[in-house]
Amino acid sequence: MAILRIRQKRGKFSINIPHKILINNIFVGVMNTKEIAIEMPEGAFRLTIQSMVPLLSASTIVNVQKGVTTLVEFHDREKWWDWLFVIDIFLWCADFFFHLPAPWDLIYDIFTNGYFVLWLVYEWIIRKKYFRLEVKSL
Repeated sequence: MAILRIRQKRGKFSINIPHKILINNIFVGVMNTKEIAIEMPEGAFRLTIQSMVPLLSASTIVNVQKGVTTLVEFHDREKWWDWLFVIDIFLWCADFFFHLPAPWDLIYDIFTNGYFVLWLVYEWIIRKKYFRLEVKSL
């Protein structure tokens, strides 16, 4: 039997979010840890990693061979968006204590709402390629 290892690449401060694993569109299980190993027969399989939100996923063809460990590493594509959201959440919390004078409060509201709409459009565009998958043979 061949071994398929799936590893999530995360930053130091990232939280562990479970992901669904599908092989040939058949649900295999939920990945709750940073790495899993699946023992499977040789062949080419379609591996899909899906967020717990059903719209967000990514797929790739994986060739597994006997005696060779195939490693699939994945991570989401949202590093910069996440940083912008952290800054925006910080500013939103600060708004409870400090209020911007007019017209800066309106400019901030337009910016933050426009940013949110852009993020939603971006999510919709990449929903089938949400994760970046890298396949390696070890």
